[in-house]
Amino acid sequence: MARKKSVGEGVNMSSTAIALALSAMTLGAEAPVTSAQASISPQERDGALRDYRIPAGAMETALNAFADRSGLHIVFDVGLTEAMRTRGVVGAYSVRDGLDRLLSGTGLSYRLSENGRSVSIILAQAARGTMTDANGAELPPIDIGAEQKRASGVSTAPGFDAERAKLPIYRDPPGQTVTTVDHKFLETTPMQTVQDMLQYSPGVSISQGTMPRELLPSIRGSGNRLGMTYPFSVRNIMLYEDGFPIVTADGNGRTDMLDPHSFSGVDVYRGPSSAMFGNYAYGGAINFRSLTGKEIDGVETGSEFGSFGYFNNYLRVGKKFTDRDLGDLDIAIFGSDTRGDGYLARGAHEFDQGKVLATWTPVPTDRLTFKFLASSSFAEFMNRSSLTQFYTNPYGKNVNCRIATPANLPFCNNLNVPANGSFTSATSGLSNQSVWQLGTHWHVMRDIVGLRYEHDFDNATTWRTQFSYDYLDYINSTWPPPKVGPAVFGGLGGPVAIRGPSYGLSASTDITNHGAIFGLPATHYLGFFYDGLKSVNPLYSQVPNVWGYGAIGGAVGNIESNHSNLSIRAREEIALTPQLTAAIGFSSNWNRISGVYTVYNYASNGTMTRPTQVGVDNEYWNTAPEASLTYRYSPEWQFRARYATGYGTPNFMYLTNTPTGAGNNTSLKAQTNMGVDLGVDWTPAKNLTASVTLYHEWFRNEILTQSNGLVSYQLNAPSSIHRGVEASVDWRPFDGWRFIAAYAYNDQYFTNFWDNLSSTVSYNRAGNRIPNVPTHTLTSRAGYDIADGDFKGLGAFVEYVFKSSYTIDNANLTSIPGYGLVNLNVHYSRAIADSYVKNIEVYFDVKNLFDRTYVAGANVLTNTLMTGTAVQTPAILLANSTGASIIAGSPRAFIGGVKFKF
Repeated sequence: MARKKSVGEGVNMSSTAIALALSAMTLGAEAPVTSAQASISPQERDGALRDYRIPAGAMETALNAFADRSGLHIVFDVGLTEAMRTRGVVGAYSVRDGLDRLLSGTGLSYRLSENGRSVSIILAQAARGTMTDANGAELPPIDIGAEQKRASGVSTAPGFDAERAKLPIYRDPPGQTVTTVDHKFLETTPMQTVQDMLQYSPGVSISQGTMPRELLPSIRGSGNRLGMTYPFSVRNIMLYEDGFPIVTADGNGRTDMLDPHSFSGVDVYRGPSSAMFGNYAYGGAINFRSLTGKEIDGVETGSEFGSFGYFNNYLRVGKKFTDRDLGDLDIAIFGSDTRGDGYLARGAHEFDQGKVLATWTPVPTDRLTFKFLASSSFAEFMNRSSLTQFYTNPYGKNVNCRIATPANLPFCNNLNVPANGSFTSATSGLSNQSVWQLGTHWHVMRDIVGLRYEHDFDNATTWRTQFSYDYLDYINSTWPPPKVGPAVFGGLGGPVAIRGPSYGLSASTDITNHGAIFGLPATHYLGFFYDGLKSVNPLYSQVPNVWGYGAIGGAVGNIESNHSNLSIRAREEIALTPQLTAAIGFSSNWNRISGVYTVYNYASNGTMTRPTQVGVDNEYWNTAPEASLTYRYSPEWQFRARYATGYGTPNFMYLTNTPTGAGNNTSLKAQTNMGVDLGVDWTPAKNLTASVTLYHEWFRNEILTQSNGLVSYQLNAPSSIHRGVEASVDWRPFDGWRFIAAYAYNDQYFTNFWDNLSSTVSYNRAGNRIPNVPTHTLTSRAGYDIADGDFKGLGAFVEYVFKSSYTIDNANLTSIPGYGLVNLNVHYSRAIADSYVKNIEVYFDVKNLFDRTYVAGANVLTNTLMTGTAVQTPAILLANSTGASIIAGSPRAFIGGVKFKF
């Protein structure tokens, strides 16, 4: 029988001192401190597994059982273990993996003797050291490029280390092309939007929306093809916050509710990911991770302020509490108030947000997470412009656009609305108005409440169930006119006002088991998911010459819609060898979209006549398989190969949008994406991490958005090819110096697409570039921080952001100019000992140092025919179309900030 020994029974001794002393006596002063590098038996080095069946319970009992089963001599101090419980160990594991799981979440660690026959249980802080690789070289912290995370210096296969075993299946999945951007290197940087985080992931490009915080992030061009248009949203990407979905069941996500100061990091999953994330993960997924109470550990307050009246005041409060009877409680609270005048002639805005994230662990086997988010977004805005207007009046300040006149019409995107504020007819026409005259503004409130319960049946099996409720209310916004055409026939001219709420519900339950299959370590996963959304949105005409915040006129329509998704997802990860992991997965999703779009009609005398109604009741069924291999050739090199699929169904508006307003577009198909990724991650030294991924994707029935200046509508492109290269590097060549870069090359073109410009004229777009997708994007930063001495904490960096030129129409006639922006930053961070204020940070940024005028966002422009001909409208005339919906980026701006930690 194996020998086991407990020390300190009946003796009043310091647990910490005993643990350290025992460790030194048992192992010797030269024993390594990190378990992953301990010397053990040859059988364990070769990955031999032993089956354990140790239930959750008292730590002392579990350690004795582990000693019996493993044959180890285990030394521990009962003073350390008497009040502790373990989740147990069930399954086939090596000694090191078994001990990792047994001690997980207890604050204990261990040291193995050089002969691999004895082990001492010690406090985790006594075992803390720098992670090393197999040769003893120190490994770098990885902030960017999670593909390499935990790749070096571990004996388990990729994805099978003890740290990942504690995480949900979607965190750091082997084979997946995923980048993690940590907030730490951005702490001394003004962060106005989540673009400041996302742009450091290769493959991600950002387009500016109409409002300051309204962004369209795109992964490998996924969202650019839809344009920043109605409905305002992020599309083709699943968005999560702390694992809770913030994309509604119709596939719409929003970024105005995301304050970057609340996040500790963000995970960007690139490429088709529906096997993992279901419907709408057509181009990938993004998971924003909030700061926890443990990470905040006190009170932090900050203020940012700068050009164009910008300021952001925010507060972070957090703490992790431990009670012997009640267990652990980690709670984090965040609140912010952002305001500004905007850099455009009209752009005043205010964004308020509050959120709570709390996790209660009453016992080691149960965790309850509560999520609450409330946001209010308000903004005045200008209409987006044509390419010609961008060149002549980019910010709406060169030519005064406050009052619509014939003289400023070429320079200002003015609107037509019913002159009587209700309807048009043969006797009541349109009035040309500016957004100032109409009082056009945007006000949306959103609340999300989520609850997640996690239960460990044993150390190897976890059940997770979560629910979330999502409420969004359009207090005021604008919408495309439901009827387009001459006023004499009731055409409404321009955008109308939208009101009304949406109610969303999401529920899921899944189980994860870390066990074995055919004698090989494996992770098994199965989950069931449901989400639904009901929206009721009445539409009203805008009243001319009201100014201020405008007024609604007569009712012009009503949108009632329902969306629902029901899916099953499964995944299997298998450690074929200690260096090679295979993963397979799939999802199957049923989607139903139903509703009625009602358009009100009026007689010449204003009497309402029989309305026009467009009904929808579509169902879609999609499946998405996935398979990958991850091979760790050495501590320095890791290779990835992945085949995956994605799908995205249309939403109700896509099925009722036509070039003339509300109509039948129910033949629109779901889009699918089949892709292959090949990647390599390289960590040759502790100060250098690099990653390169090549991808090739085959798209079928890709949904494209076209805009004619009044409405946007969708169509399917039968087939296209998307391929490219993504690269990232994080290099610290000398003490204090750091260079970071994220680059993407996109080569995307149609292979089968006839563009119908009229009922009789079509143009073949095969071989043409897909519009609104830049070929090259680059974000880079070079900086220096003084690491010690009197000026410790003082630093600076220069940032360069580049986007190449790109076309915005299917015929590739137009071209949006590329740009390169230079940003400068100076910052100072100082820890203060023995003070109520623990830390202070001060920073100052110059954005767009050389004051470049550039396009920050655009829509895909509809190609048209010259009147009475079959000839396409040339580029010089397309440049006058407001369908391009161009918005200029910010000119030079100065932004400063200060943060205090208490």
